Amino acid sequence: MLPEPEQIKAGPALVAIAVLAMAAVFSSPSQAAPRPLSEPEMSAVRGADGSAFAGVPAQGTANSFANGLAAAFTSSTGAAVLDAAGFGSALRAAGWPAGVTLPGYDGQPVLQTRVDAPPVSFSVDLSAVLQAGTGLAYNGPSMGTITMRDFDARGTTLWVWHHP
Repeated sequence: MLPEPEQIKAGPALVAIAVLAMAAVFSSPSQAAPRPLSEPEMSAVRGADGSAFAGVPAQGTANSFANGLAAAFTSSTGAAVLDAAGFGSALRAAGWPAGVTLPGYDGQPVLQTRVDAPPVSFSVDLSAVLQAGTGLAYNGPSMGTITMRDFDARGTTLWVWHHP
């Protein structure tokens, strides 16, 4: 015969032990601390095979976003190719501390572009940009319009290199 409910009393220590026991039984194995992925691991996730390419269609309202950014970041002189020493000098001139390595850079040739485009203004429908970037169809109400007025990137230096 079971005792009456009012006769069973658990003290705080017994409750704490029961909670800890249940947590140990029902918890998943301990998870390792997060760590940054290496270059090969990042490439293997998606992208090394080109599958992560988020293209913007050549026509449509989403293209006004790509065209606007492209117009803002153009250079009349084009890109210059820098070797590792030239890139190091350019980084130091931009304020990067001497002797400090740049994560992800392993001595590859670098394309350096100095933006000299005049300010641009453009507008784009946000849902069209999201649809172009993700490929997902969105047929709901408008998500609004993004307008950039007199976007001025003159003087910006862009550095691009290939990650092996």
